[in-house]
Amino acid sequence: MNLQSLVHIGVDLTLVAMILAALRQNTGYVFAFEQTGMSHYVHKIMSWGEWCYAKFVNHAVRSQYFRKQLPGDGFTTMSLKEIEELGRYNSKSNRH
Repeated sequence: MNLQSLVHIGVDLTLVAMILAALRQNTGYVFAFEQTGMSHYVHKIMSWGEWCYAKFVNHAVRSQYFRKQLPGDGFTTMSLKEIEELGRYNSKSNRH
């Protein structure tokens, strides 16, 4: 395994950890890392993702290239309540 592969894996792990951090920030759901055999390492990766996500958010807030979403942008604006209802609907449909 060369240096390029290690860097690629590190970047991939960071991006996944940042996505999971964003999921926690927006919905309150967290990855159940306690059930893995390597919970100590997973917790460290998750903490790294939280730190990277916070740094990215701070950068975006101060940057001229980002702005608050406007109603005319056309992005989905699901609220936390709608996301929870979607989760309940999916869990009910999976029981059949």
